[in-house]
Amino acid sequence: MVPSLWNVILQVSELLKLPVDKATVPVILVLAIVLAIPYRIFLHPSRVDATTRHIVAIGLGFYFSYYLHSWGIVILLVKAVLCYILMVYLNPTYMPKVVFAVAMGTLTVVNFREFLHDSPGNSVVRALMIFTAKITSLAWSVHDGFARDTTRHSDLQSKKVVRRIPSVLEYISYLFHFQGLAIGPFCFYKDYIDFIEGRHVAPYKIIKDGKEVVIHKEPPVTSTVLRKVSLAITVAAIYVLMKSRIPLEGNIDGSVLTAPFVYRVLYAWSCVWLVCFPLYAFVWILGDVACNASGFGFNGYDSNGEPKWDLVSNIHLKALLLSSNLKVGIDNWHMSVNHWLRYVSYERLPYQKFILTILLSMIWHGFLPGYIWFYVGCFTLFFAQKMGRRVIRPYFTTTKQRKIFYDIVTWLGNWLVLSHYHIMFQLRGNVRIVMFGRANYFWGHITAVILMILLYGMKPPKISESKIADEDQSPSLSNNPDPKAKNSDKQD
Repeated sequence: MVPSLWNVILQVSELLKLPVDKATVPVILVLAIVLAIPYRIFLHPSRVDATTRHIVAIGLGFYFSYYLHSWGIVILLVKAVLCYILMVYLNPTYMPKVVFAVAMGTLTVVNFREFLHDSPGNSVVRALMIFTAKITSLAWSVHDGFARDTTRHSDLQSKKVVRRIPSVLEYISYLFHFQGLAIGPFCFYKDYIDFIEGRHVAPYKIIKDGKEVVIHKEPPVTSTVLRKVSLAITVAAIYVLMKSRIPLEGNIDGSVLTAPFVYRVLYAWSCVWLVCFPLYAFVWILGDVACNASGFGFNGYDSNGEPKWDLVSNIHLKALLLSSNLKVGIDNWHMSVNHWLRYVSYERLPYQKFILTILLSMIWHGFLPGYIWFYVGCFTLFFAQKMGRRVIRPYFTTTKQRKIFYDIVTWLGNWLVLSHYHIMFQLRGNVRIVMFGRANYFWGHITAVILMILLYGMKPPKISESKIADEDQSPSLSNNPDPKAKNSDKQD
């Protein structure tokens, strides 16, 4: 006898020691992966039309919503319909600003209610966050296609431009498609429609009967799916094994709070690396796999000719864990949302791009004290590290040995400080945060502020540029590959 889905969810809840609402997410993600395989094979664009693919994606999405959101789906639909009406009937010149205000406003109201009732992280709020990102990005894409001079587009804006209002079917499919409903990842409307209509695969040319014919090559995805599933299983195993040994609540437990300071710092670091990050990585990687297994997420080929399946990825785990500064960490954490922040905020603001974009990210997450403590810490740390790279790093880039030493020290320091911030993020409530912070002397926040004060105004050493190693080139909110955006960044 096949167990019901609710029974499976309850068993997973017991196995992972998670509340039922949180255990629902991995169960739905696994089911999405299982269903994504026949979706890719039997509902391939070469076999069926786009309408069929939309209908199936919506139907499965609504089915998943029953378990994830229950009657909360009504809130999602009301928000979606309201923003769609605004998108259709308002002048494209100012439409995205109104849609942005309405979408962010509704999310802000729900986040504030979450703060008042101390009910963080419920599934409807998570879905509203992703819906807000999708709706606002679509509004700006339509604006760029109808009312903006194409010469003013950045490279990212040119790629995501939309030149017609989506139909109701396309719009609902974009918001509710089953692959990204449980935990995201966020995706741009242009990418999703290209996938549905079969334009996501790589075109190549052949000569047939003396004529040039364009063929769309379907890249293999099996090895990518198996590799990501293996990684997800690994991090899930780490979480299950370590959750009871290094629990989050241990950071405010008397036995830890009265231990030596070094022990408390290392306990927080171990908790983040072995409990918090594995849980995030597990669900985000499964969300990535659900998209890839259905054929969504192909992002061209790398320099070796291998297909890349990271178009809608949320995390690059190896790059994240090896990052020695916050900037590189941002590049490889919650990546799809970072793309949204760049698209709707960073590239469109005339001034104070970074500060206002960070503020938007904080509001998007919500108003729980833990989130505020986390963002304030990251904000000061970012500028402290930026100053440090300018005035201290050149001393350590003249030889390979010095650079290795510098990278090790900054990696360790970066993650010890970030772990201090992240524990506050996870504790959420101010009483628990203050208990943790006072016991640890708020050392992470104080260290970043002291570094900013000490490094402010210092000039970099006069070292020959030929001796200085190349800077990190990974993209982030403050490192835009678009030349036009780079020029504007210099004004901040």
